[in-house]
Amino acid sequence: MADIMKHTGTFGEKPCVVVFREVPNEPENCLIVESASLDDSKHDDLMNVIASLEAQESNNVSDVLSRRQFSDGTNMLNDLHFSKKMIKVAVDMVYLTPTPSQKIPLKDVNVEINKLESGSNPSMNTEVDPATLATPNPVEVTGDASAAEGLLVQAEMIEQDAKQLMEDAKSKKAEAYKLDSSLKPKKTKTT
Repeated sequence: MADIMKHTGTFGEKPCVVVFREVPNEPENCLIVESASLDDSKHDDLMNVIASLEAQESNNVSDVLSRRQFSDGTNMLNDLHFSKKMIKVAVDMVYLTPTPSQKIPLKDVNVEINKLESGSNPSMNTEVDPATLATPNPVEVTGDASAAEGLLVQAEMIEQDAKQLMEDAKSKKAEAYKLDSSLKPKKTKTT
């Protein structure tokens, strides 16, 4: 039997990694990274993290990526965000491929995970017909912990954007002062 690999799938015919199974307040969308869009080094780094025990035990691989770095030292989640490698797509257009021979709709997986997280999953001895599964009510999703975690990730990304902008501003000022030192603010003495 082939090893099972969570968080990997396809978008159309393109292989992808599902970074966020649902976008906060938009359960009909998810955030993916088309793995072929990455350079070889980052692709290998990302796939090594996805294959790690930590990622395979997590239902939210974004949490793992927020703690890991690419070999160039950049934070994985932030780098994928800032380089615009994470793309928002409809959940029903993504299929998870836990093994090469399996293709499971992400939408169905989200329904089952949401049931588990809300405690409404049927007991293990009850058979469930996948055709009878209902889609989750968006109102239920907005108040759960994963939505809050998603908002925190967004806030961290905004803070990182702001930090990067401040660093860019400092760099440009330093370059300007190097080109014309008369522009540099004069230090005033306090007595």
